[in-house]
Amino acid sequence: MCGIFAYLNYLEPRTRREILEYLIKGLQRLEYRGYDSAGVAIDADANGNSIQIIRRSGKVKMLENEIWDSSDIDFDQKFEMHVGISHTRWATHGAPSACNSHPQRSDPDN
Repeated sequence: MCGIFAYLNYLEPRTRREILEYLIKGLQRLEYRGYDSAGVAIDADANGNSIQIIRRSGKVKMLENEIWDSSDIDFDQKFEMHVGISHTRWATHGAPSACNSHPQRSDPDN
């Protein structure tokens, strides 16, 4: 079982902080659907050329803490267009771990 929440904006400037706040709030409302791990995937740059994935085992609050404590994220960067997804996981197959957390990539970097 899992919970999936997406946020898309088009020609509505939003900072990365605002985007992450929307994604985290969506996960908090879906946490009962999966409480073993959580993660987000966001556009890493304004051109949409790469994806930044942040995953964490444990409850959504642990993911939220990791995001806000990160020094690798420019929270003030603005996006005219953006696609982001957040995902909770209930570990029915495979142990709860960062590696098994969602969202997953489908490429050699997974």
